[in-house]
Amino acid sequence: MKILHTADWHLGIALHKQSLMEDQYDFIEQLKQIVMDENIDVIIIAGDIYDTTLASKEAIELYDKCMHMLCMELKKQVIVIAGNHDSPVRLSSCSALLAPMGLHVYGKLEEKVKPLILGNTWFYPIPYFHPQTVANLYGVEIQDEEEAFLCIQNDLEEKLNKKEVCHIAIAHTFMANASVSESDRFATIGGSGMVSSTVFDKFDYVALGHLHRHQKAGQNAYYSGSPLPYSFSEASYAKKVLIYDTDNGEIQEKCIQPLHSLKTYGGKLEDVITQLKQDNDTQSYVKIEIEDKQATIDMMEYFQELHEGILQLSGIHEETQSRIGVDLQTMEAMQDDSIVKQFFKDMFQEELDEEEMQLFYEAQKAVKEEEYAS
Repeated sequence: MKILHTADWHLGIALHKQSLMEDQYDFIEQLKQIVMDENIDVIIIAGDIYDTTLASKEAIELYDKCMHMLCMELKKQVIVIAGNHDSPVRLSSCSALLAPMGLHVYGKLEEKVKPLILGNTWFYPIPYFHPQTVANLYGVEIQDEEEAFLCIQNDLEEKLNKKEVCHIAIAHTFMANASVSESDRFATIGGSGMVSSTVFDKFDYVALGHLHRHQKAGQNAYYSGSPLPYSFSEASYAKKVLIYDTDNGEIQEKCIQPLHSLKTYGGKLEDVITQLKQDNDTQSYVKIEIEDKQATIDMMEYFQELHEGILQLSGIHEETQSRIGVDLQTMEAMQDDSIVKQFFKDMFQEELDEEEMQLFYEAQKAVKEEEYAS
């Protein structure tokens, strides 16, 4: 049996306000081609199918179309578990219709984990959970995720001892010693929620979701990573889906080619302008990091005239950053006009005159009147 492992689609996500729906549709087309070319039997999606529990209409439509394509058009078995970003209800939006066709959705951990048996392979879907949920289901005291996963594995010991079948766990969690990226939002706080590889050491393969960088996380545990880069920190990561062959235990990697590549240009203003003028790749998304005093936040419009794919301007001169970096308590104690004066001085090294301040007061008054009227 050939099993394709993917995760962390984050349908509906935006990169610095730029919708990535077009990119995600393109990924689904690449996924379809891989499934057909490699004669895949089962597709695993290990959580975070959506970027938010309140998924957009467009994101839900793409998910539904993908499930119909995989189950009805290609006649494949699909196993989906919920991640921390998912709404179990939205994940199940098309499961009633497609369940007879091979769609298996696990939105909540509502009963003890038991295998989904497909041929000679036993799958153990474990959707994202709170440790107390496991404590309630298994009637034991559970302190953290580590103990919860160990409890689940120990309860399955008799089944896992059946050597004549292949045992595959599917989970959405943070493995200790795994590498995180900027877009792995809230993956861990101070090390909480991490689990060691021993919690899965009795499985033949562990299909993991939660972290966006493809990596091995234990003897038989793997993160497929996200299929697309969702932050500029992921620009250098090769995006992949994994294929596990139960007949020989081999793991194959298939690369996904993002519709838009991510680039970062940095340096002094003149150097960045030169780099942008030399870039003929109009399909890329670009981040700019300016180092010298000539740069201001107003430069964004100018940069976008040079390259329409510019999404982020950051790294304004270090000296300026240190002055602007006022702590919240200090800012809360300042009057509105004082904040405006300080900001203008930091950005332009000039003082606002009386006429300019009068314009600010008039604008402030108009905004307040509009707020009261609403």
